[in-house]
Amino acid sequence: MQENKQAETSVAQPAPPKENMKARTATAAVYLAVLAGLIVLKFYFPVFGSIGFDLLFWFISVIGAYEFMRAVGCISRAQWWSTMITCALIIPAFVATKIAGIILEKPNAWLSSLMVLMTVSSVGAMVTSAFLVFDFGKSSIQSTAYSLFCILYCGVLGCVSSNINHMDINSIQAVTLMFAITVAVDTFALIFGKLLGKFIPYKLAPHTSPNKTIIGFVGGIVGGILAAVFVWGLCFIPGFELYYSGPLDALSLLILISLPTSVLAQIGDLFESAIKRGCGIKDMGKLLPGHGGMLDRFDSMLFASVAIVICFIIVR
Repeated sequence: MQENKQAETSVAQPAPPKENMKARTATAAVYLAVLAGLIVLKFYFPVFGSIGFDLLFWFISVIGAYEFMRAVGCISRAQWWSTMITCALIIPAFVATKIAGIILEKPNAWLSSLMVLMTVSSVGAMVTSAFLVFDFGKSSIQSTAYSLFCILYCGVLGCVSSNINHMDINSIQAVTLMFAITVAVDTFALIFGKLLGKFIPYKLAPHTSPNKTIIGFVGGIVGGILAAVFVWGLCFIPGFELYYSGPLDALSLLILISLPTSVLAQIGDLFESAIKRGCGIKDMGKLLPGHGGMLDRFDSMLFASVAIVICFIIVR
């Protein structure tokens, strides 16, 4: 752990502000273009678009697991491999079962895919735990705990987004809303913090992320609401309509969904900050210039996806 901290500290020198902002803007532009392209692809060619999103979620899961284990730096080789293999298998196994159930027109196809998700993650967790017994000289209780947490955080939470991607109804609306909210929350939290933070300087979580303020948190919620309004506007496009027969209108429904999603997105960001602070590093990786690693960019999505899937299950 200590060697990893020293290595990260030696290389994680902050870039000059202008250079860092240019890199961050360029990366954000590519990120938004990829998301827009996948949404358009899913709209016109649902099968190929869904596969594209599944690949994105798989990369987030696998690369995120690699970044996490590199950050904590005390995972034995055996547990490293069992954790990586488990995270690499969870989404493909879940998606394959889901698609097979749909093709074979099995009732409650979601239940079979959920059982597969639980089976793969549970078997991976048991194999990882077994190394504490059979590889005791190199594996420890700490490394086992980190490995099991990585399976849950990067593997299982990463698979939640794939579940949204393959919902029977409102799939494209839910995926679009999830990404729109996470992008808007991050953007408006930053804007509110910069513009109003000096007037309302109360910190949100000073021991975890000193730069985040309560007013920034409020700005994130405002951004989430605006994202919901944006997605509501898209629902007027033929083929993009929201399927809902409840008492609320579509706009009110999407705004209500945006509230817990915006809160969880910011908690996910703070949670990732707590991990990095505990590991003594600034970023989880360097894959995305100006943003850091895969987890630095998608930490909010991992938590927000839980709110999205629960809300859309309730309203269906």
